[in-house]
Amino acid sequence: MIDVTDPCFLRLLRLISPTHNHQLWTEMIHANAFSRGRIHTDSAKLAQSIPLHELPDYSHGVVVQIGSSTPGDAAVAVQELGRLGVRHVNLNCGCPSRNVQMGAFGAVLMQSPELVGQIVSAMAEAATDGMQVSVKCRIGIDHDESFGFLQRFIETVSRSTTHPVSFVLHARRAWLDGLSPEQNRKVPVLNYERAYEMIKEFPHTSFVVNGGIDSVDSVQQQLDKADGVMLGRKIREDPWFLASLDQHIYGVSESQIPVAGIGATAVPAVCRRYAQRLCYAVHSPGTPAVRVLPRRQGQGVAAAPGPCDFAGKGPQW
Repeated sequence: MIDVTDPCFLRLLRLISPTHNHQLWTEMIHANAFSRGRIHTDSAKLAQSIPLHELPDYSHGVVVQIGSSTPGDAAVAVQELGRLGVRHVNLNCGCPSRNVQMGAFGAVLMQSPELVGQIVSAMAEAATDGMQVSVKCRIGIDHDESFGFLQRFIETVSRSTTHPVSFVLHARRAWLDGLSPEQNRKVPVLNYERAYEMIKEFPHTSFVVNGGIDSVDSVQQQLDKADGVMLGRKIREDPWFLASLDQHIYGVSESQIPVAGIGATAVPAVCRRYAQRLCYAVHSPGTPAVRVLPRRQGQGVAAAPGPCDFAGKGPQW
């Protein structure tokens, strides 16, 4: 998520859940940043965008998402990321932002499944051995969320390469005009059945379901039908939910969860370590990464003292 899953926030999630049960996703990075030299393997800017060496399991635990409408640019991005040891690259075909549409990528690409197939094919060809390639998309766009529309998109993309391609399905259509990105995550009606139909239609393809999943029970319900679940807004609003998933979905004992119970003792310890990373980040008070902790404090958890006081004035070093 843009302006949310930055390096500091992903590091916070690993502090909360060091069990490595969860894949963490970067913000979307435009592929031409690699092909045009704005980001490269020796660039300090790369470290600001992708928290590779911030996370001990980055090679398998981090998914780098790219945006692109050009097969060549996407291939260069995958090559560069492969050199760094990244093992999973995702192509964004679900973002409905007007700015993203102007760049001819994101959700608007669902109108051109053949082009998406060419991009995915180029990514797969550039991928090193063991590298995963996936596509994140909606179940439809504008007035079309029919079975045939989504079936054709997935079939066309899947057939573009012999490399296994997995799909993350946001179970809402995307409105390309008239709704903001935030509204597009709330207003279109959830249609999980369409996602389930694709799971049945393509039994040898891996599918992850996304959208409106906000409780342990709803996670388990989706896992009964899909290969995985993606959580976005729920983790943005309550990153501590990862600890609940560790305990109730993965069976991790409470003694292995550093923030078990999310008590007044555990929160300051995690906050202080998070603050140590924030002091190196290019953030100002009020950005999503800084706002996440006061929300938890506002839910009855004792505020962390000293460097963890994020309320209004930001971290105090």
